[in-house]
Amino acid sequence: MGQSIAVSATAVGDVALFDLDRSLTGQDGVFFEGVPENIDGPPALLAERLFEADTRIETVYVLSNTVSVGRSDGWEEDSLAVVSDIMADLFVFYRVASPEEHDEKLREENYNATISFIREHNPDLWVMKIRPDEPIDPFKPGQYTTLALGYWEPRVDDALEDFEKRPEQRGKMARRSYSVSSPMVDESGDLIDANPPEVEFYIVLVRPNEVEIPALTPRIWRKGVGDRIFMGRKFTGRYTLDDVKPTDNVVLLSTGTGEAPQNAMAAELLRNGHEGTILSVVTVRYRRDLAYTREQAIVEGKYANYKYLPMTTREPENEGNKVYIQDLLTSGRLEKELGAPLDPANTHVFLCGNPAMIGLPKWDDDGSKKFPETLGVAQLLDERGFTIDHLRERGNVHFEEYWKER
Repeated sequence: MGQSIAVSATAVGDVALFDLDRSLTGQDGVFFEGVPENIDGPPALLAERLFEADTRIETVYVLSNTVSVGRSDGWEEDSLAVVSDIMADLFVFYRVASPEEHDEKLREENYNATISFIREHNPDLWVMKIRPDEPIDPFKPGQYTTLALGYWEPRVDDALEDFEKRPEQRGKMARRSYSVSSPMVDESGDLIDANPPEVEFYIVLVRPNEVEIPALTPRIWRKGVGDRIFMGRKFTGRYTLDDVKPTDNVVLLSTGTGEAPQNAMAAELLRNGHEGTILSVVTVRYRRDLAYTREQAIVEGKYANYKYLPMTTREPENEGNKVYIQDLLTSGRLEKELGAPLDPANTHVFLCGNPAMIGLPKWDDDGSKKFPETLGVAQLLDERGFTIDHLRERGNVHFEEYWKER
């Protein structure tokens, strides 16, 4: 499709007939009275170029290897030459976009932000910052938004996704909700400002298994600083500090990357001069799964009312002595670390991470609740007189809804 077309022209009044040495259509002709909305083949592309090149052209009719062009005020030698040249060069410029060009066009159409920073804490754990193209409205610590990449993007693994049976899927976006994290301190060791221009996320690579082939994180892991991505402009969620009073004790309990919103919440409380004690507990499998220990140590050293307690479950010293967050409550150690009783009158507990750790109940229509068989923190707190958030009723035990779907 890179060869020139041979063209001969004949003008009769306001209509000129152009005979080409190759066909542009089948036996059915195509008629245009203006620039076509969809450029879906050579006839439409030719019509677009003709209408844009000569404002006096009123109609274009393409049938096989003949093109009839209507032009107000008739034709002269120069106008015939211009149209002939456009037709001759049609296939020189017209070509089907390569897969790479097609994918780049999809990126331009769908992405609205740029990856500005990646800290690879370990091969499966990233701290990532994203800078949106346009300023975003302020949001509350603890809230979440959506990250997305197209299914056309390559994966870091060799998992096979069956697009042959659903080819339309390739042009769509793989989406997932992520709570906003926080670096907590800046390079000088001071608490960061609220709502910085870049948004931080704490992300773990989800690997394929027999049950699920994850769509998003294996694609994120092929990206680098400067690459484009989609980030939702709306930040939402009721997992916020709205009901916390300045003198309340705040207990932040998380597993893995569930630490992300807790970091944002702790930074916000300390920025606002919180007077009560803030205890942040995170449980991971190995020490290498803790990506914020440096920042946490700086904050602990500066604020007497803040304490960070990281715990592991699979290090050698944990053999036969695994301690989970539930164990902290039943043993009384959580209150020891907090330095105060777990009193529902002056304590808020925030839960984020593994649903088994959280242990949310199911509510019946009459308001009664049934906890899961595996003992979770929600049940332990309920037995101590705490109230779990439910629908529009706010309690003093808080969780993020979207974690239930993970």
